[in-house]
Amino acid sequence: MTSRSTHLARALALSGLSISWSGVAGSIAIVAALASGSLSLLGFGVDAVIDAVASGALVWRFSVEGRQPERAQRVERIAERVVGLALIALAVYLAAGSVRALATQAHPETSSLSIGLLIASAVVLPLLAVAKYGVARQLASGALRADSILTAAAALLAAISLVSLAATNAFGLWWADAVAALMVAVILVREGWSSVALAER
Repeated sequence: MTSRSTHLARALALSGLSISWSGVAGSIAIVAALASGSLSLLGFGVDAVIDAVASGALVWRFSVEGRQPERAQRVERIAERVVGLALIALAVYLAAGSVRALATQAHPETSSLSIGLLIASAVVLPLLAVAKYGVARQLASGALRADSILTAAAALLAAISLVSLAATNAFGLWWADAVAALMVAVILVREGWSSVALAER
């Protein structure tokens, strides 16, 4: 049977990988989104930055448990609260951006950089999200579970961006990007609120 220390090491490795990926992909996505006007791509970039912050909190959380196991429960609650608030922050951002895009009938433009980034993210991030979720179950960590949802949301936003770009270019569905981002926001606020509520218990 795998020891808890091994699972902690995996959690740290996944969180470190998430910080590295999110830092690079998020920066590229934000620059590309500002140039193309894609709401879901910008949401993906902001999600990546938030995910990097949340993963940083998890590196701290699992490092503390590794050195001081008696503090595990307390740092878990703090990390769960941080990640939950990160989910809510992203949801609010996406919702506000979606309403604004629908009101102005804004629609995204296509760029080879954004498409390449989105394809790579749609392949890599689901695998990372599943790996995080699996380790979260082994550690009974609500904070890591919530972070896996952040990563899954980034993967979903990447896929939504690809589909909405195609829908806009092929069928003129300018609203697809904003509506899809708004749907993701609803899911995120529910998960974020649940994480914060659990952390307060």
